[in-house]
Amino acid sequence: MNGKFEFIQWGRAILLTLLSLVVAISIALFIVINISPFFITIPKHLLGLSAPELMADYGSVIKYIQLPTQRVLELKYLPIAPSAVHHFEDVKYLILLNEAVMVISLPLLLFGLKKQKRQNQLWRLILPFQMLFILLLFSGFMGITNFNAFFIKFHYLFFSNMDWLFDPRTTPIILLMSEKFFTVLFGLWLGFTLIILLLIWGWIKLMLSIFFNKTRTQCSNNGWD
Repeated sequence: MNGKFEFIQWGRAILLTLLSLVVAISIALFIVINISPFFITIPKHLLGLSAPELMADYGSVIKYIQLPTQRVLELKYLPIAPSAVHHFEDVKYLILLNEAVMVISLPLLLFGLKKQKRQNQLWRLILPFQMLFILLLFSGFMGITNFNAFFIKFHYLFFSNMDWLFDPRTTPIILLMSEKFFTVLFGLWLGFTLIILLLIWGWIKLMLSIFFNKTRTQCSNNGWD
């Protein structure tokens, strides 16, 4: 019976750790998408358009991929090829899925953490979180140092076509999104993911510290010290 209880508790701790990762990834992606306009590099003399005009079209793309009510991608100033429109449609499905995961997983995580706290089982999250940090830092380092290969593999994995290969002549908006731009966004996503996980980790450590201090005080008051 005790072995079964341990198995269930450790399984729950691992699931909560993975759920924390899902929450951190989804929130970090949501943040990075919405701050990405600040990292756009405006090319000089792109079709004779001004920076505000180019940013307006990039903003239209950001709105399109995030809002389920916006069903058609329309750019006011830049031309865009049908294949690029189709790719942004595929991206939209992934982004909306991420937003749904974020909305659903966050309450589940809060419920799970509160349950662990109520049952005095938060300590079981320490080892899984430590392993998660090591794995995430290693994966992030590999991704940043060889970002081009990572970027290509990512697109082969998540997209079933080659529409993500934009031709600047027919879809010049790609000139706003250089490899450096995507590398910076990946670094930001990794950073925000780690920050969110560290916030969860910090809360766990704080709750454990409060619990142990309370237990130590009770023992001292009962003369067990």
